[in-house]
Amino acid sequence: MKTFVSAFAFASVLATTPVVAQDLGFQLPSQETVEAQKESRKNQAAGQSTGRAIMDAFELYEQEQLQEAIDVLEEEYPELEPGYDQAYMGRFLGTLYAQDEQIERALRILKTSADQDVLGWNDQSAVLKLVGQLALQEEQYDMSIDYLTQWLKFTGNLDPQVLTFIANAHYQKKEFSDVVPFARAALNNSDEADKNVYTLLMASYYERKMYPQAIEVLEEAINTLPGVTTWWPQLAQFYMIEEDYTKSLATMEVAYLAGYLDKENQFKMLVQLYDNEGIPYKAATTMAKHIESGDIEGSAKNFSTVANSFHRAKEFEQAVAWYQRAADAAEDADDKGEYLRKRGNLLLLDEQYIAATSPLREALDYVEESDQGRIYMSLAEAFFYGGEYREALRYAERATEFDGQRRSARSWVGHIRSTADRKGVSL
Repeated sequence: MKTFVSAFAFASVLATTPVVAQDLGFQLPSQETVEAQKESRKNQAAGQSTGRAIMDAFELYEQEQLQEAIDVLEEEYPELEPGYDQAYMGRFLGTLYAQDEQIERALRILKTSADQDVLGWNDQSAVLKLVGQLALQEEQYDMSIDYLTQWLKFTGNLDPQVLTFIANAHYQKKEFSDVVPFARAALNNSDEADKNVYTLLMASYYERKMYPQAIEVLEEAINTLPGVTTWWPQLAQFYMIEEDYTKSLATMEVAYLAGYLDKENQFKMLVQLYDNEGIPYKAATTMAKHIESGDIEGSAKNFSTVANSFHRAKEFEQAVAWYQRAADAAEDADDKGEYLRKRGNLLLLDEQYIAATSPLREALDYVEESDQGRIYMSLAEAFFYGGEYREALRYAERATEFDGQRRSARSWVGHIRSTADRKGVSL
């Protein structure tokens, strides 16, 4: 059958009041009516030629001679006039075609049998359902909905599988609001919860941007089927859409501790949530752990993410080391220069003034000329606080050549000269 939509995963269980037939848009027959129909639709006896052909075909089928069984029925079927024999044989032949994966043929013959509406109750029920299933497989969604709805009205049975098929057909037609009553009815009339139905129900809300309702479905689903691990990050994503970052992080943490996360984007999402919630150390250590384990690609960008988080956590030594790894891994010159600049500025912030000058000087070899002014300013500051006034003055004067730094650089030039003069240093 056509694959169900995949998608996007728990606090409280939603009320699951039974769905009545009226919620589906039509009335179902009572049990008494169904029993009366069964009595009135007793199986008839097929004609002698028809009956013999079907028995011969059945014997061949049981001997796993499927094509030979089809050949027997194909020889007789075209000679039959519309009526019970044609519908009866058509049901058998269509079923064999379906098993032989001749779906187009199967659908045509089975539909003819169903439309004549002359078969016994069990046979009519079976052929209606099979037409609906095959039509869904063939992406003939209107036909599928039609015949499966006929089956519901004929049997009066809120069968979860049939309800799910109808819900899926509506989803494929992008009739998202029509998915809900059938999916909910499937859940309410099933002995065991079906994750595919929850996925359909959630997706029907997601497609309409009804995120609070999608969240409610996922919360219910995860309470019912907590072992469906893919739902946890999905639920966290919906919380993020609704800007409930606290719940999003809590959900991802539970999934992480339970071992439910196994994809790079999931680990990175957890890292992002730690950063958003002001927990940069956890963000950094989590990202670093999964880079080292191979769960996250060891790229310059990812190394930089670790460095940025350590920086915000004021873990300067580790941040400096990760900025260097980012610079070493960078393939783009501007990126390499930026990582070196950040490494140098962080060493400057950590009062490692002379050590800061090395990556800052190296950064000048990679960044665009228009970006060099702020690096000259950082070098001037590093050499000044490191007591190297001549070098500080040289870089401050270079910084005056850049529009964005000129005013500040001129101020620094004056400050460096006056400080050197006060300390008796000749420039």
